[in-house]
Amino acid sequence: MNANDSTAEKNLASAALAVALAALAIAITQLLGQMFATADGYRRCQSSVMGAWAQYTRLRWKWTEMRFETLFTTPEIFLLPYIPNMQATSKMAVQQEELKWVGTFPGATEYPHSPLSQRSYLRTIDGLEPKLVDQNLGTGSNHEMACWLPFLHSIRENESDLYHSQVYQNATDYHTPRRPACRSIQKSWDFMAPELVRPLAVTYVGDIAIIVQRLGMTWQAFRPEEGEMRAEGNGHIIYSTLVRSIGPILHYAQGRIRGVPYEMHGKNANGTVPTELLLIPSEEADMMRFGILPCYAELMNCKQYAIGTIDEVRATLDLLDPTGSASKKIRDNRQFETTATFGFPDLISMAAPMFRQNGSTKIRLPVPTEHCTGLTSHKEGFVVFRERLGNYVSHEQTEPSHQTAWVLDSYDSLKSVYASWENGFKANFWVDTDCLCLDQVSDMWWQTTNYFVQLQHSGKARIKYVDLVACHIKNAVNFWHEGYERIQKGQGREHHGLRDWLAEGMHMYWDYLPNIVSEMSVKTYASESLIHAFVDAQDTIRFWK
Repeated sequence: MNANDSTAEKNLASAALAVALAALAIAITQLLGQMFATADGYRRCQSSVMGAWAQYTRLRWKWTEMRFETLFTTPEIFLLPYIPNMQATSKMAVQQEELKWVGTFPGATEYPHSPLSQRSYLRTIDGLEPKLVDQNLGTGSNHEMACWLPFLHSIRENESDLYHSQVYQNATDYHTPRRPACRSIQKSWDFMAPELVRPLAVTYVGDIAIIVQRLGMTWQAFRPEEGEMRAEGNGHIIYSTLVRSIGPILHYAQGRIRGVPYEMHGKNANGTVPTELLLIPSEEADMMRFGILPCYAELMNCKQYAIGTIDEVRATLDLLDPTGSASKKIRDNRQFETTATFGFPDLISMAAPMFRQNGSTKIRLPVPTEHCTGLTSHKEGFVVFRERLGNYVSHEQTEPSHQTAWVLDSYDSLKSVYASWENGFKANFWVDTDCLCLDQVSDMWWQTTNYFVQLQHSGKARIKYVDLVACHIKNAVNFWHEGYERIQKGQGREHHGLRDWLAEGMHMYWDYLPNIVSEMSVKTYASESLIHAFVDAQDTIRFWK
């Protein structure tokens, strides 16, 4: 064998080796391709579908099945109580997962310690990481992304405006604000229904019903048991489809308005959320959205009333007034005014607890029933009340009680410092009302409430506050009809240049005092104390704002 033959053999062997290595590489590539092809759903959990949440997507090899399992992470969205300056408890740390707010709360505190796990803590630093709620997701340019990404962004925008410069200073308030929160949950694509093409976030019917309304939407259909849910409003749309193997699946979208930038949909010209959407975010206020009136149970002897429909209003009136006269008067009034429930709205302010939290200027509430503004929601009621109260104190033959004098002094004190506080229209639309004024009003409400509680528990007067409320409502429903009759007959009284029928209505309230005294006397309640209690009840109504 010569040298040339040896060289040829080497070249041939090298070529064969190269071919073998190439074949091996191809075989390995095909094998890997087949192996990764077993990772069902992996392509649907990438950044093109779920944005920055794709960083948590991973594969797990299952030896028993010789395949990859796709694991992905999506948020579980729910409402959670926010209690500042308190260590996390097992109740707050819902799962052994990290809880993060969907929003920003200035002055927030981080809670790194928990009885459940080192990872189980509640924090409100900057909400979710910006990349997880990237506002660029809301440009609408990519309609193939999971719809819960822009939904999280919308929630965060709303929450940021709601809590801007708000610090709840007292963690022991009667009511705790509830804020949208989310925790990351890991799922396996093995358990995804074949009809689904995108990863799903998780929420709860009760929580999503409230969150949707906080975004300014109105439920057009809400029948989750039938899989039918649809809400629209403020540039948002949410609707459901029924997947047989899962149940109702919600879809979220933001509408397009010609000539308006996408990020400005549902906002004012300055980029802020409309003030009518900045409502008190407490559980009790959320109940009002669904026609449920929460009650201050210590005085009303019940937790709530259903007042969302006219039938529920009548049923509630029949509970307070078994004679049925109040319910009949409402029915008669509605023959002239189809939405009229005059007098009944006083129940909201007399029975409900204090909704506002200390340190907050958010005072707006959802409307629980139609035409629910009473006389004390208008300036006419305030002005006439002050006039009649002053006349009552000055013309009283005996010295007025301490409580009655305190009510008058409190009113004058507020008016001297905050001249426009009695203007109900401004109070309803001024979100940035002086916080000190609101704290002072809240403090007066609590003093009045404590007065009733002590009086009810004293045993001497044998009073039930709910009886006083019932007597007032029974008479108050008559003010609209009887007040108009007086005006038509030319017997209307001083209305101070304001709307005469509302001013006359408050005059009628004072005219009903003897009737209430008589009715309550039957319940073994002293008439003099009753007058004071009634004045306090009016005081409670006024200060409820």
